[in-house]
Amino acid sequence: MRVMLWVLVTAPAACVVPASPPVSHGPPRAGPLASSSVLDSRPAGAPAPAAAAKTRPAEGGLGSPAATAAAPGPGSTASSRAAAPPAADGPRLTSVGTKTWIRPTPSVTRRFLGYLRIGQSVALRSSELVRGQGCPRGFYAIEPRGYVCHDRTVTLQRTTPFLRANAHSLPAAGPHPYHYALSNGAPMYARVPTAAEQKRTEWRYGSAGSFLPMPMFQRGHEHLATTDPILATDPLPEFLLAGGGARGRPLALFKRTIPHGSMLAYTRAFDVSGRTFLLSADLTVVPADRVRRFRRSTFQGVELTGDERLPIAWVVGKPSPQYDDRGDELTVTKQRWPVRSFVRLGSGERQQAGRTFFPVAVVAGQQPRHIAADDARVVRRRTKRPFGVRPGDRWVIVSITQGTLVAYDDLTPVYATLVSPGQGGLPRAGGDLVKDSTTPTGTFRITFKDRAATMASEFGENRSFWIADVPFTQYFSPPFALHGTYWHERFGEPMSAGCVNLSPRDAKWLFDWTGPAVPPGWQGATGAGAKENGPTSWVVITR
Repeated sequence: MRVMLWVLVTAPAACVVPASPPVSHGPPRAGPLASSSVLDSRPAGAPAPAAAAKTRPAEGGLGSPAATAAAPGPGSTASSRAAAPPAADGPRLTSVGTKTWIRPTPSVTRRFLGYLRIGQSVALRSSELVRGQGCPRGFYAIEPRGYVCHDRTVTLQRTTPFLRANAHSLPAAGPHPYHYALSNGAPMYARVPTAAEQKRTEWRYGSAGSFLPMPMFQRGHEHLATTDPILATDPLPEFLLAGGGARGRPLALFKRTIPHGSMLAYTRAFDVSGRTFLLSADLTVVPADRVRRFRRSTFQGVELTGDERLPIAWVVGKPSPQYDDRGDELTVTKQRWPVRSFVRLGSGERQQAGRTFFPVAVVAGQQPRHIAADDARVVRRRTKRPFGVRPGDRWVIVSITQGTLVAYDDLTPVYATLVSPGQGGLPRAGGDLVKDSTTPTGTFRITFKDRAATMASEFGENRSFWIADVPFTQYFSPPFALHGTYWHERFGEPMSAGCVNLSPRDAKWLFDWTGPAVPPGWQGATGAGAKENGPTSWVVITR
């Protein structure tokens, strides 16, 4: 039975409930936003959304974290993107449907290991079909594990007209898989419109290049939105020549509207007769002068290696004064530590005029300094594992009131950063986490990981709101997740509808570090109930 998820979008940043299931078992749960592909919802016959209980399956850790790749600049060209899967000697399978499910055995059941997104390609363990249940044509065994039904969502062809078109919309490597923009109300065309078609279609959206103010409850969504014109930096994709679309010449020009306040993921910016258009991640064409491009956040936490270690103090909200140690008293200086910067602390503390001050670790060539406790968020090393976490496990701990996250490999802290938890603050007794926009406290396993998940308040084509392709999403208590956030960088402050917002760079680092690992070519992998995918990491949410 399919369950629709009805929500009120009333927070600056929201959580995700996926149309593709975040876990492999359990009943559906409602949540603040329903995630679905911008292309479609589920392919016919796919299982209904599922959600997990707070499970504690396997134990252990993963390999060393992958390095964070450098982000391409705005309007990157085809050469900087993952325009096609790498060549391989053996046979490969490519997804040509919205979602292609990966099963642990050759059987179509509710249980699955992960899925492929349209255009993704994986190597086959064998080109021979395997007989199974629920798939008349048989299953392919794929690398590194699992089986895929030979149905309409897959092909063994290396290239087709559609795959050549879709190569233009594949994500880039690194923390910013797409470029993103905020809609002022914009059309999504199935092909490039003529000047007459633009005039006939776009009168309803008002003047191009003018932007309406966001509703009060969505002001946090425009924190990184700029009004700078988006420049055409790419050639017109060849599949759009002569009135073409992704699957040939489309029957209809108009695909859908991006509602005011919704967000777009795009990969190309190209010129047509003096006007810049964008190629969205779903292969539609959008006028660039009806959206505002998001500036990319440069914020990133710190890997705790070498001299970088706990305790540290983060500066949040406003710059923090530096205090000079004159021996008998501390005096404020003109220097300030910037917002979202951190300092490594020395030992001890000092009281003065009813305030607590911490010494900052001495850096060669600099004067000794102190930072006031009420000007900083102090993060200290944990010496005990949380209840349920076993020796050798990997876990992350999030403080709602501090707005901080620390990743631990067993008892060794390896990464620290600022995050934005739910704007509702701490959960209240008897309260509704979703309606209150609060992040749940407790100890959870990561149940599902998705390289990019689109947030939407409804399913289907005529949705009233969505946030496209939120990167590096990790569910821990569906619908709540850790995920990258490209629309603000007020990390350390409560900004979300209950999820834990991270910068794209931090989200990428954690996604690569935590378990279950998502194999190359896969879009997502499940942790709950799928020991085949390896150990799953813990998420500990505290006050």
